[in-house]
Amino acid sequence: MNKGYKIDSELSESQIEADVASYLGYITPFWSNRFQLIAIDEQLSGADKLFNRFVPLYLQFKVSEGLKPLKFNFHLTSPNRPLQKIRKFRRDNSLSDNPILYFKLRDLAKNAKDFQHNILKSMHDPPKQYGLYVAPLSLTSEDYNESLNSSLLRRLFLIDPFFHKELRYYHNSFRQEFKILPFLRGHISISPHEKVQSSNHYYAYSKLGSDVSWHSGSIMDGDFRLSYKISQIYEQFYDNLEMGYSSNEYQNFINEFMGSNDYNVSSFSSYLKENFNIRLLFLGHTYE
Repeated sequence: MNKGYKIDSELSESQIEADVASYLGYITPFWSNRFQLIAIDEQLSGADKLFNRFVPLYLQFKVSEGLKPLKFNFHLTSPNRPLQKIRKFRRDNSLSDNPILYFKLRDLAKNAKDFQHNILKSMHDPPKQYGLYVAPLSLTSEDYNESLNSSLLRRLFLIDPFFHKELRYYHNSFRQEFKILPFLRGHISISPHEKVQSSNHYYAYSKLGSDVSWHSGSIMDGDFRLSYKISQIYEQFYDNLEMGYSSNEYQNFINEFMGSNDYNVSSFSSYLKENFNIRLLFLGHTYE
């Protein structure tokens, strides 16, 4: 039952995952083997062998739900309910709240050894690899599809960061054009920042992806739009091609993480997806 202060999303996690993963692969430069971004669970085998080095991205896709703002002088009858605490916290701290967007952490999965949030946090080790929550800044299918279609039209008419191949990596124009892609700007990306003992925690933010708050009780600084984060990772990798892993280094990471030598990249990706719903992508580089 939807309470009067809640705004339900029309989107689903599976839809968001499919669209974002496909789009991230779509915007990489298809005419050059130098930089590619691929979803590992879609590769049959040997994805790590495609690249000299690669930066793993671990993505957990979330649906943003909405909350109406709490009026200034309104006193709550149940102030300790989690969603009401979010409304009150954002009002008391003058954070953008019309509407408030939020998502809750995933419950402990059956037979899982830890919360998805903690697994994602353990993967987040920049600039070597990144763990990110990704959620749309839209609540309606119409707004979401409009940003996707607008971004694809930019690509169709060659208005995108890779039009002049890799030359734009050297110029501010690359960073600026990447950051204004509507579909990427229309998603927030948040890295887990502390371990949890329960799933009763929430991230909340504005419809512009700003004023990010962690509940309970802290405000997070930075630019959390997916367009900025992906641009930042590309930039860092372009400037330092020793970032990330070689194939052998990543296999060692998998062996240590799993406590076993029985997993390769493909089966490790499947393990993350099946047990924690975490999608693995590689941003890879090959020398031409």
